[in-house]
Amino acid sequence: MTVEKPLSLLEGLAPIVGLRIRESRTEKGMSQKDLVGERFSKSYISSIERGKITPSLKALEYIAKRLSVSVSYLLTGLHPSQQNSHQTMITVLDEEESPARWDLLITEARVLREQHRFEQARSLLITKVRVRQLSVEQLKQLHFTLAQLYIDLGNTTDALPELETARDLADKTSDFEMLARVRQLTGSTYILQGKSVLAIEQLRGALQAIETGLIKEFHFKLAVYSNLGILHHQLGDEREAIAMYREALRVAEDSSSPDKLASLYWNLSATYRESGNLAQARLYATKSLALYESFSDLRMLTQLRSGFGVIMMEAKQFEEAEQQFDLALKLANEQNNPEALVAANMNLADLYLEQGDTRKARHYSDAMQCHLDAADPMTRGQAYSSRGSFLAAMGDNDNAVYNFEQAVQLIEKTPAKELLSKIYFRYARTLSAKGEPVRAAELFERAYRQLGRPGLVAER
Repeated sequence: MTVEKPLSLLEGLAPIVGLRIRESRTEKGMSQKDLVGERFSKSYISSIERGKITPSLKALEYIAKRLSVSVSYLLTGLHPSQQNSHQTMITVLDEEESPARWDLLITEARVLREQHRFEQARSLLITKVRVRQLSVEQLKQLHFTLAQLYIDLGNTTDALPELETARDLADKTSDFEMLARVRQLTGSTYILQGKSVLAIEQLRGALQAIETGLIKEFHFKLAVYSNLGILHHQLGDEREAIAMYREALRVAEDSSSPDKLASLYWNLSATYRESGNLAQARLYATKSLALYESFSDLRMLTQLRSGFGVIMMEAKQFEEAEQQFDLALKLANEQNNPEALVAANMNLADLYLEQGDTRKARHYSDAMQCHLDAADPMTRGQAYSSRGSFLAAMGDNDNAVYNFEQAVQLIEKTPAKELLSKIYFRYARTLSAKGEPVRAAELFERAYRQLGRPGLVAER
């Protein structure tokens, strides 16, 4: 949900970084084509070497790896052997308190973040930076980077004040690009907090920066479009969700990013499934699976197989659904992933219950319960609903009601309206069978309200 910003702090270093890249390449007898491999164009590396453009952090890491040097060397000219083993690329400059040092320090933190060394990056900024000596531009970058790191560490509460400070500084300096980036990241933070309306408000502001041409960067556009797609889908606005996903897909396809593209295909598949268009859902799910299998992202592939199985189950193609769920369960066991284990066992229990095979349904429903405590609230809520449906089918309505109550309490705290509507429907049917028509009618009404439209809704 975060975006990679251009390395504005490195713009002044572009010529010297390009020179070090060219020197390292020629020392190793490599051509520009040898250096870029299949990753970049020859013209791109040529522009970098001539100092015309600044590479992104990911590009810099890739180039350093191809040259068998460190990112630290490309930025500072110092090899690791020239530094104390406990020093980072900046600590060699401890005696020098200049704007260049603070630029490099913030840049190092961003490199560490790209390497997923989040706590190390946060600690570096907190302990090494002398805030009073920073320029306004550096302060904006500092607070924005700290916000990114807090989000990476799962601390959205501390991220928001950093974003507010960055926004105030950007507003005072009429830095409209930074304002747009703050809005995008704030929207992403609100998504993590389950505050969909606030998230849309922020992301709509970021969208204006795209529509006016202020920001054309791939990662920014992809984050804004895909997050808006997720939000509109959660709020039941499938038409707008599909429109946003299509824009995100166009951006991803133009930029040849297979991991991002696979994720977008899957989100679009889920949106079509919720709108009842199973043919399109299957098409995009198949595309997503093919991409994920190509670079072996096992965790996501497990999720995708489970989701693809759900699509097949809703289309009454039970044999293919069973195959996908079995593969998902196998992958989940290989990874020892509790959430994936809950999802795979839950889906198999639902599948066999749908087919009337209560023996197998019980087996997988019981297996699902074994991993429930380790799952996230959304997954637990779905699992409780599944368990409630199984118990209701077995005639154990009292325990079914308990499980549905647990499911409702968990899912009501999320923006997943479609899922909550399904749980209300299942719960209502159980209450009706239990002889409580008034409460059942109330839950049916809640289900309709969640969807924002009248009439019955198909439910698996």
